[in-house]
Amino acid sequence: MTPRVSATALVRALAAAATRFAARDRREKLRLLDELGRRSIREPRALRELHETLCFLQAYPDDRHVLARAEQGLAGFPERVRRLGPAARRLHDSGIAGTTLDYPFGLAMARWLVRRFPRDVDVLWGAFVQTEQLQETLPLLVERAEEDAVSDEGGLGWQRWLRRAKGGRALTDLQILIELFDRSPLSEEACDSLFESLALPIGWRLEAPGASRTLTRLPWPRPFFHGAARPALIRPDERGFAREVTRPLPALRRAPRPLARALIEAARVAMASRLRELFAFSHANVDDVLVADPGRGLRIALIGLSPRHRLPFHGYYAYLALKNGVPVGYGGGWQLFGALEVGVNVFESFRRGESAFIVAQVMRAYHQALGMRTIVVDPYQIGHDNPEALKSGAFYFYHHLGFRPRDPAVSRIARAEQDKIAAQPGYRSPLSVLRQLARSEVYLSLGGEETEAERSLTASRLAALVTDHVAQRCEGDRAGARHHATSHVARALAVPGWRRWPAGERRGFAQLALPISLIPDLDRWPSADRHRLVSVLRAKGGATEARYVRLLDAHARLRRSLEALVAATMPGA
Repeated sequence: MTPRVSATALVRALAAAATRFAARDRREKLRLLDELGRRSIREPRALRELHETLCFLQAYPDDRHVLARAEQGLAGFPERVRRLGPAARRLHDSGIAGTTLDYPFGLAMARWLVRRFPRDVDVLWGAFVQTEQLQETLPLLVERAEEDAVSDEGGLGWQRWLRRAKGGRALTDLQILIELFDRSPLSEEACDSLFESLALPIGWRLEAPGASRTLTRLPWPRPFFHGAARPALIRPDERGFAREVTRPLPALRRAPRPLARALIEAARVAMASRLRELFAFSHANVDDVLVADPGRGLRIALIGLSPRHRLPFHGYYAYLALKNGVPVGYGGGWQLFGALEVGVNVFESFRRGESAFIVAQVMRAYHQALGMRTIVVDPYQIGHDNPEALKSGAFYFYHHLGFRPRDPAVSRIARAEQDKIAAQPGYRSPLSVLRQLARSEVYLSLGGEETEAERSLTASRLAALVTDHVAQRCEGDRAGARHHATSHVARALAVPGWRRWPAGERRGFAQLALPISLIPDLDRWPSADRHRLVSVLRAKGGATEARYVRLLDAHARLRRSLEALVAATMPGA
């Protein structure tokens, strides 16, 4: 009699077969999926591995039968978790449907969680440690006449006071706290900072539909099946990567509002269920979402920031990548004068798939929207102070695509490692060497050498110009410096009525006026250049930041003027 194969062994066999797409592999996957569908799995580790494999098969199905079995398996996960009983605690923080997690979400994400899942999120006071900080924060949020009641010295203390502040309303502690922050007299920036400083452990029960990474999938009416594709998986290298990035997309379109909302919601769930946040997803602009469908079931959504939350100099879009409707990766790109700095991440469940192809299509969408000439990846993305990136060999992922270190010393280390790899086929760079490789940013030029502006006109250098001006010329009077800058730039550009512009455009004008006011001959520019600069300033707070990026990059006189200012303050100038 043949011994019965354990459920754990079946899960491992399915995981091993997941990335193979021959006909016999499809048959094996279906057999294993059917067998596992009949089995109870009592080991949390095996159940987690099954979950990750099913997520992969949902994004990378062989055919409609494998896709249907994978979706059926994922739909059954809340019941599988329930059957674990107390052992389900070992799946805490996994993001799997039916489990729990806790994370110190920021105010914007906490506000969204409370709105979307009001009865499933709350503060886990048993894990809270910043009690003194909360005791000091609450008086800043209430009326002065209430402060003595909040105090724990003769007052109610913060716990009893919070219960009283609900006034008999059926609110959770998290709901009343967010209400206090939202109605406080403090600025939005101050509220965000104060809330984050509390590091509230926010617990979330992943029970509602769409509340976990298990079941976060957007409709995708025509799935791409890898069993019929040749090749089954695409893995571009440096010979084709840059060419693919610059190849025009069939379309990059503005998403209709319902689709934009759905993509933003999916991005937030995908991040929160993985204990992550991204500023652009928390402060997304539903009117500035760009969508591309480059093929093979892939969708790229570039998600812009609301005008109030845009960066001072860069144009910024986060991205969400979906494969057959399943979120498989995220990141961001911020561009200034032709240089796009990027952070990319393929979720761990999907890294055995078409990671390089996905990154190429993401960069292709950015190129179509913003037109960058250089792509820059900072050291953190390579592994500097980032153990996950270090252990994943992120340096070699980018090196394989044609990126090279900016630092000559790091380039020499990289060349030495390449020689070792060529001479010893089984050689792998140790962590100590990967740490050295992560000391430098890496970059890729698209179709030519970088311009000097792309290397020198960084946001940090422009910001340093402003700091020097405020400190040396204005004796630290920032309000006075801002007033003088906006008045000077308004006169030089002949826009005395700029204060009547829409709020976003006024904000964009005010934050860019300080560095622009330092240009000594601004009022003597040709009228065409001044008119084009007005368009740049208005676009910073306009409907879409892509227009701002394009207009800024095209303004050669502005670029040369700022470059000269930066060069004059650099060592050796």
